[in-house]
Amino acid sequence: MHRTVARLWQSIAAAILLPLVAAAAESQVDAHQNAPRALPGSHLPLQVAQQAISHQSDVGQKPVRPTSQWPSSAQAKAAEAARSGAAEDGATFAVFAGEPQPTPAARPKNPPGRDQPRLQPVQAPGAAIGQAARGAATAESPIPAAIGSAAEDDSGIAGVRPGSNEDDEELQPIPDPTQSAPASIEAASFKGVTPGITPLAEVEKFWGAPKEISKRGGMLVQLYSIEPFEQVELNAADGKVVAIVIHLAQAFPVSAVAKQLELNTIRPVLVSNELGEVLGQAYPERGVLFAFAPSEDAGKPSMKVAQIILEPINAEPFVLRAETHLDTHCRASLLDLEQALKLQPRNPRALWLYGRVLAATGQYDSALTAASDAVRFEPDNPRYRVTKAQILGQVGRLKEAVAEAQQAISIAKNRPHIQARAQCLIGDLLASGPNPDYRQAIRYHMEAIKTADTVANDRHPAIRQTAKEVLLDAHLGAAHDIAWGDWKDKETAVNRWLSRAAALAENLIKTEQGSPEYRFRVATRALAACVGLRGAIDPSDWTKQAIRTGEELINAAQDPIRKAQYRWDLGMALYDALQVYQLRGDHDTALKYGEWAIEHLEEGDKQKQSPTTSYLLGRLYFRLGAIYAIRDNNHRAAISWFEKAIPLLEKPLPREAAADLGRHGETFVSMGVSYWETGQRDKALALTERGVKLMEQAVKEGTLSENALAVPYNNLATMHRHRGAEEEATRFQEMATRVRQGQVQ
Repeated sequence: MHRTVARLWQSIAAAILLPLVAAAAESQVDAHQNAPRALPGSHLPLQVAQQAISHQSDVGQKPVRPTSQWPSSAQAKAAEAARSGAAEDGATFAVFAGEPQPTPAARPKNPPGRDQPRLQPVQAPGAAIGQAARGAATAESPIPAAIGSAAEDDSGIAGVRPGSNEDDEELQPIPDPTQSAPASIEAASFKGVTPGITPLAEVEKFWGAPKEISKRGGMLVQLYSIEPFEQVELNAADGKVVAIVIHLAQAFPVSAVAKQLELNTIRPVLVSNELGEVLGQAYPERGVLFAFAPSEDAGKPSMKVAQIILEPINAEPFVLRAETHLDTHCRASLLDLEQALKLQPRNPRALWLYGRVLAATGQYDSALTAASDAVRFEPDNPRYRVTKAQILGQVGRLKEAVAEAQQAISIAKNRPHIQARAQCLIGDLLASGPNPDYRQAIRYHMEAIKTADTVANDRHPAIRQTAKEVLLDAHLGAAHDIAWGDWKDKETAVNRWLSRAAALAENLIKTEQGSPEYRFRVATRALAACVGLRGAIDPSDWTKQAIRTGEELINAAQDPIRKAQYRWDLGMALYDALQVYQLRGDHDTALKYGEWAIEHLEEGDKQKQSPTTSYLLGRLYFRLGAIYAIRDNNHRAAISWFEKAIPLLEKPLPREAAADLGRHGETFVSMGVSYWETGQRDKALALTERGVKLMEQAVKEGTLSENALAVPYNNLATMHRHRGAEEEATRFQEMATRVRQGQVQ
């Protein structure tokens, strides 16, 4: 039944020790308005409704790497083998990780896009992030203060790099998780004893009498000598075996041990302490943990097995593996989390990570349920609240999102890196939605910079890296606030904030072994800022950087979910480029990037398939058609794009776009003009009437000024007059006149 470890236990000397010795010897804007157009020959002008298409830019998905703790009496033994002295009971195991990233409500974003964690010892960078927040704001456009040498430091951190030496043991001797099918779950046993199943009373008939019995931390510990092992340790509680620890007389390479135990087809997960030091490697489907021997090379794990630990199948190793690969293998992580929740439905960490993966795939309702459950089961964990706030923002529930993030700040008093993340998120949320408050937003972004700066040189990798990421995102957030807000000398200030953000991204890449995703994040946010500046900044360099780094990430991504996310993000960046070039009057370049954006967004939408992605894609189709209609007066070419836009825009607005109801109505009014010009009068009238109803509803809700109805009422009057419906034409003409008079008053 338990075939995995049976091979070892049947004849360990022949099956493992001798082969391993031999193996060891062999190996060493949309933010502008369209000008009205008149129908030639009309008694009254037929006009395109004004387009105030506010398009918020997104934070780049961000990496999410919270610290994972894995307390276990047996797994604590890995620390004993990995360190020169014995670890105390209850030693903590953690994956090298970080904190959740914020995503503004304006664009869907899935959590996550950075390489999987690099497991490495901590060594402080040559210099700390400097006084990034001190003296940052002016009476006009806030300007970032100088950043210390850490942002420009070229020195790396000594650590483990897979494949850096041909003679070194690879850190991840595993099959490609995107190609291999999930392994069957089957607990390992040793000489007839299975942890979690075998009663303590039955052990003696398999192993004989123990040579020593003691108690440790409330756990019964029995020591045995079982050929060919001098020491086998059995842990028991409540009359049942809970762990078996087999001490090897000689340490062997992890890949060779895994192969001999037929574990090499299972994806393992590296187990690290809070400093990122690798202590061992776990195989969740078998309940097996390899504890590594101490390394002779300071700063690098030995990758040699000193102990083999068997435990019952439990949720924690699946959670740890899911978290380790969350940014690079979303689909595999999703399966791991589903398995973990089968084993432990109320595991808050599994629920938290599950919510993040679901958000990454656009399943926001399910993601919010999972994140809410994580908070319910562990209300004092600020990271869970930050993630819940992020998802609330993504579905347009901004007030609730801000309240949740503020709660996270209040319970993270001794964890400044999490406080800073929540402060940055509040800044992003305040800059989103129908009534953005850019002055309040920049206050929170500045506060996030001050808070993160205090731990940007922390010795713990998770804290240090998270702090640097917050500094990056807060600088980008400040650039966004200034670009879209009402400030003086905006171009100068935005350029300086973006320059500092770019330096921080390079620091993360060079000193924290970060992914090019940081460069991509800067470029995409910079293009969104260019839209807010209405084309005052030349977007050429940022567009090239977005394309270069985006394609690099797309080509490198193995996971289909992550690949689709990068494609979507690059498509949105190109959408921003389209808007900027359109604002600058360069319609040919705008069309080029718009058509290129569609290629990426259509591919990304195949994976995401959410109401928000469909809505944004429909908006882009409309915008390309509008360029042909307004610039070239080529209504047939415009309609070819409108035909693709209409089925997507006729769907109910996603919740996060509810404030765009008035603009949504204007879109239908504008498309109606092109159909009228090409002789499709019935469809033109239907589209215009649909748009008017939406705009009237927006006026009632207070999200659109009533005078915006003058153009569509005038268009309806013209259409009805041409159709011979004079009564209706007069009625709409009078309505248009009343609206204009109200505007004058």
